[in-house]
Amino acid sequence: MDAAMEARLKSLEEAVDSLKNQLEEKEKEIQALKDIEDIKRLQCAYGYYLERGMADEIIDCFADHPDVSATFVEGTYLGLKGVRRYFDRMRNMPPSFLHQVMQVSPIITLSEDGKTAKGRWYGYGTICSMPVNDQIDPMFMSVVYEMEYIKEDGIWKILKLAFLMHYAYKPPKPPGHAPEVQIPEGQAPGAADMGLSPDIWAEYDTQYPSGYIYPFHFKHPVTGKVTTEAEYNSKLKLKPNRFRPK
Repeated sequence: MDAAMEARLKSLEEAVDSLKNQLEEKEKEIQALKDIEDIKRLQCAYGYYLERGMADEIIDCFADHPDVSATFVEGTYLGLKGVRRYFDRMRNMPPSFLHQVMQVSPIITLSEDGKTAKGRWYGYGTICSMPVNDQIDPMFMSVVYEMEYIKEDGIWKILKLAFLMHYAYKPPKPPGHAPEVQIPEGQAPGAADMGLSPDIWAEYDTQYPSGYIYPFHFKHPVTGKVTTEAEYNSKLKLKPNRFRPK
């Protein structure tokens, strides 16, 4: 084989190797995009199930994994047993109860191996209970979710749910509504009355107007630097968790 032919064959081999590498990279990118869409679908499905307190469907969104947890304002529920204990409270909700929390503005970060991921979401919606004089009596709420996910047998599931309540606001009663019942101080429902029983109680109340910023799982997308919420949070004077038994 002459030198010209050898050079041509070498050039073709290099081109084939380059195309293979490009194809592998594109396959990784496509898989990552698919994973992100699957995670979005999972999180949004969770929100729809939450709307009607569909406990079985919510619990089935979680992985069967020892690190599973769900953190709410009162504290953290550990394992599937703890998750089930929290969401089982929602069973048999009356038709008049509506708990709508939209899952919006996601930032999802996949791990290098594509087996786990983290996500941050806003949740915004309303809670409506029993209508008064045939009028809706809503409470508006705004929350932040910091989530961890795991891929089991090709299916994305929730590994850790962490929920920070920014605020829950009940607007003034419109004309025709009965006035709000004022609960005497010291007689407000306690954690036991509300069915709250976390495995680990939260130490502080981080709800609005505390100013607390729930830590971001991701670095700044432009600078690549760690963001400054820890520095900001360290200056806050947080109150003790209001739900923790005294």
